[in-house]
Amino acid sequence: MQISVDAGALCSTNKFGTYIFTENIITALSAYDKENSYTAYLYKRAFRIGDYPRVLPKVLKPTFGWMAGRVSIEELIRPNRVYLGLSQSIPWFTRAKVISFLHGLSFFLHKDLYQDRYEALKDQVMFATARSQNIIVSSSRVKRELEEHFGYADAVVLPFGVPFDMEILGTIQKNVRPYFMFVGMNQPIKNIDFLIKAFLIYREEATNKDCELLLVGNHQNLASKENNIRVVSPTRAELKQLYRNANGYLTSSLYESYNLPVTEALLQGCPVIARSTAIIPELRSHVQIADELEDFVQKMKRTHKKRTTINEELIKEFSWRSYVNKLTSLYK
Repeated sequence: MQISVDAGALCSTNKFGTYIFTENIITALSAYDKENSYTAYLYKRAFRIGDYPRVLPKVLKPTFGWMAGRVSIEELIRPNRVYLGLSQSIPWFTRAKVISFLHGLSFFLHKDLYQDRYEALKDQVMFATARSQNIIVSSSRVKRELEEHFGYADAVVLPFGVPFDMEILGTIQKNVRPYFMFVGMNQPIKNIDFLIKAFLIYREEATNKDCELLLVGNHQNLASKENNIRVVSPTRAELKQLYRNANGYLTSSLYESYNLPVTEALLQGCPVIARSTAIIPELRSHVQIADELEDFVQKMKRTHKKRTTINEELIKEFSWRSYVNKLTSLYK
């Protein structure tokens, strides 16, 4: 069976969230689905996309009106049996069975933070619920919200597998300056101000004033040499080492539909301290929850000892092989 895949996220320079999810699910489909072939729609050539068996990359031009226009035309001229809308959007026209992937409702629950995009995102979700034969969500939280706010009760919960490139344990480096870290885009929904407040209180009360807060992403405006807040842009290999050597990973998002960096940190033995809004129910047992600022700081002071082996329990619980088996069962 030939399957269409929206792989447009791989064309982005923003290598967080949907990019990592898209890269991993295409890797998993290539590795574990031996029965079907995939056509990956792109709007420009993407690194590595040609390396996957049974996945044919296809660059569709022009980019203007790409999803509504160009992808729809492709689906009309060369129809496939199933369409996977990995990036939440689907074409205006396709004869394929549509399986959409909904990456959360932060825009709906925090409308004030999405004023310029709210209507477009709402229309996108409503179109998906009307036109999709199946909708995949990454957490029971999103399934509940989709039913409560959009009346769609049949979403399929498939938590992401753990990122493949984090399954090998990094090394612990000696004499590394202590640091906590955060990974993600500089967006209001990430509530990074809370993390900075917690870190500054921690640093003020800690005996070791050399501790840093490392921000991975587009946070240049938050860098502060005086406050030991440093912005870094590591490769994925370097990011693995950062997780491995950190005192802890911090996250305080006002909303998350999954939070992939949490699983990345946990795989590398890095303790995770989080506000409850940043953690989906499926991950709560693996992290330390602290909603109040004072409690958050106290947990930073008491970060538990790092694992010395890869977190095999996490790999088994959040398995891409299992994900692919459940997803492909929906093709029929």
